[in-house]
Amino acid sequence: MLQGLSLEARQEALKVFRPLRLRRGAVLFAPGDPVDGGYLVRQGLVGLHRPGPGLEGGVLDVVGPGGVFGEEALGEEARRRAGAEALTYAELYFAPREGLAALRARFAEIEAFFLQALYGRLCSLEERLWEARHLSVAQRLARLLLRMGEDGVAPFSHQDLARMVGASRETVTKLLGEWALKGWVDLGYRRVEVLEPKALARLAEEL
Repeated sequence: MLQGLSLEARQEALKVFRPLRLRRGAVLFAPGDPVDGGYLVRQGLVGLHRPGPGLEGGVLDVVGPGGVFGEEALGEEARRRAGAEALTYAELYFAPREGLAALRARFAEIEAFFLQALYGRLCSLEERLWEARHLSVAQRLARLLLRMGEDGVAPFSHQDLARMVGASRETVTKLLGEWALKGWVDLGYRRVEVLEPKALARLAEEL
């Protein structure tokens, strides 16, 4: 994840960042919790969420390998704006706030690394906002399955998917059932396998 950094910067970063493994469903922090540090994702998916009416804790964004979250630690905020939960088994690196500040002050390349990672998060959030305003639930769900499926398999329950696309579980279950009958997807326990990605892609791009 830090291969673009100089050897000295990587060595110092590894002194600050400590590995952290999470089981699926593990909660890292909740909205309003004190800000104690920042995170890098090495493996797996982490959902950032904030409670909202009717969405049962809608997911604001999903951070995958190479992504950064807990960015409040880069500023002066005292409390978390959103919560974080492991959507799959995840391997992370955590850096305490003080150590992170010292790294950024010492190495301009580490500061640049975080700026680039946060730019990627901003692009992702803009895409999700556009989808929420202009696409149907079916299109958002199709895009999510194509984007999140590793080797064609998205390791999520119907409830997980509903939270990520901002819809009810019933709506998502109905759509997946229809797509399964068409042979587009195969449904299992906490997993959806995409069998016909071209069919989902066509649906996702219809405007």
